[in-house]
Amino acid sequence: MAEPSQSVQDRKDLVRRITERAFNEGDLSGIDAHFAPDYVVNAPGLPDQPPGPESFRQAVTLWRTAFPDVHVTVEDVAGEDDRVYCRFTTRGTHRGPLMGMEPTGLPITVHEMSCHRFAGGKVVESWIGDNVPRILLDIGALRPIEQAA
Repeated sequence: MAEPSQSVQDRKDLVRRITERAFNEGDLSGIDAHFAPDYVVNAPGLPDQPPGPESFRQAVTLWRTAFPDVHVTVEDVAGEDDRVYCRFTTRGTHRGPLMGMEPTGLPITVHEMSCHRFAGGKVVESWIGDNVPRILLDIGALRPIEQAA
């Protein structure tokens, strides 16, 4: 369970604030204060990240490098007990390398979800539902099946 002195609303506000500041503004200040030293991120389809706050820094850097104009719109935030759930839309233009793929200059619009678990007032684990196939389609690395045949 999450820290009793930290309300569900406090955790929801924190997830929204961190997400918007980090991705939209590149502001990574205070990350150490909000992520546990042994923080773990689960993000299928994306490169493994080291444990701890550095994991979040590397994820933000990956997206801001590949999509320098990235903008994340937090659509919904819900919370219960020690979990905060977030639905968001990511937009940007592929202008930098992404997991070994050269920039294409193509725009992306990706609808995504995340879940963050809190303990001791900090984020200790996240599950990120990045829509990797949509990203790959948008940047031209995959073709829809009807075009591939």
